[in-house]
Amino acid sequence: MIVSWDKIPPFGAGLTEVRTGIWQLSEVKMRRKKGILWILLSAMLLGGLAGCRRPGGGSEMTDAVSVKESPEESGDGEDKEFSGITLTMLNFSSATPAGVLAKTCAAAEEKFGFRIEIEPCYDDNVVRTRLATGECPDLLIYNTGSLLYSLNPSEFFLDLTDTGMAETLDKDFIRAASVDGVLYGIPQCDGMGAGVFYNKELYQEYGLGVPETWEEFKGNLEVLQNAGVDAMGIALNELVSSQLPFLADNYQVMYDNPDFAREFTAGKTGFADSEEGRRTWERYEELVPYFNKDCAAVSIPELENRFFGNELGHLIYFSSKIPEWILTYGDKINKIGFFAMPGDTGEETGLTIWPSNGIYGNKKSEHTEAVTAFLEWYISEEGLDVLTSFYTPAGIFHTGYRPKEESIELIQEVQRYYTEGKVIPALEYLTPVKGINCAFICNKLGSGRIGAGEAAEAYDEECRKAALQMGLWE
Repeated sequence: MIVSWDKIPPFGAGLTEVRTGIWQLSEVKMRRKKGILWILLSAMLLGGLAGCRRPGGGSEMTDAVSVKESPEESGDGEDKEFSGITLTMLNFSSATPAGVLAKTCAAAEEKFGFRIEIEPCYDDNVVRTRLATGECPDLLIYNTGSLLYSLNPSEFFLDLTDTGMAETLDKDFIRAASVDGVLYGIPQCDGMGAGVFYNKELYQEYGLGVPETWEEFKGNLEVLQNAGVDAMGIALNELVSSQLPFLADNYQVMYDNPDFAREFTAGKTGFADSEEGRRTWERYEELVPYFNKDCAAVSIPELENRFFGNELGHLIYFSSKIPEWILTYGDKINKIGFFAMPGDTGEETGLTIWPSNGIYGNKKSEHTEAVTAFLEWYISEEGLDVLTSFYTPAGIFHTGYRPKEESIELIQEVQRYYTEGKVIPALEYLTPVKGINCAFICNKLGSGRIGAGEAAEAYDEECRKAALQMGLWE
């Protein structure tokens, strides 16, 4: 069975199901508090959500320095369309390796004549404060999905719905970068999936096969654990790592109940009171005995070194890690394999995906023509050729673009789930409701301080608070 996601509603609309199976606007729309006051009030509440923005090997500071200190004075030619114009870019993303954004922007500078000043941003509160105080940059690189919804994007960003750019994008990105049916951004890079990376040499040494079900997966973990090898690596003090055993399991949740996102958005179901919701937290709990003993203190770089050193069997992480690993570990990348989080049955096994972060244009910019020219070029064949010349993408591009170089086997293992149609977006791209303290709850579950049932109840309560704050639930 392959689940169709055409029925998933866009953010911001009250919806009712008709017999044709298409979601239509109902007379009663979800109430959503808008305006500057909401942006300011939500800054502290939603800051914790930024922990699961697209991670990667990128360093925004490196990007900022690269552009600022570039010896080439791009844009000084009189024959270039936007000579003399400077665009500001606030970058709240590390989705590509260090320097990629700066080099790509430098190519745009050379083509159009404008300058792009890239400012790195590591704090979601900074983004929200800038918007609330009227300091929106010309270009903002930021999350799609539930975090975009919370920004009240209609107040700040260009409407790209009826542009040629929208015609090139797939439905996953359009859904993720739209609010109330309005498209606000273009993809920064390729999308990514989250699943299980495994050490092929350890699998060969202990006679293990790629698991197709949850029980087979736990069997592999047991073999490695009994052999004295850390079976599953996790860094509970790291926001992304601690949450991924839960977040990456959304394929199974939505497979078991295709209406879960709609019912959850409407406040009609939760994790504690639904079988599929409880089960996802139970699967997390079943992994805990196999975690590395120093899971509460270890860093991700240390885990990665152990993983490539054959001291660790598995890591659950984003596929966007692959380009960084290629740069760091070279040919050792060939000892790593990938599979999606296994479901309780083989049919339930598929890949949970995260659409790309978005690049958004300031609709009140003094240079909207230059901003639009940059956005159009960035997702064109020419722009993506430039972008992919600086890194090896591991995911699928939302425009259908295909990199010129053939992918390595590890990347092909990720991409086969897209080819087979066995992908489902993470829950935060199907609903605006996301619990603020998810990482804290996962930390408590992963360290054995609470059980799966308590975790499900705690997360439901966090989601209730977030929904009330946004005016979605009574």
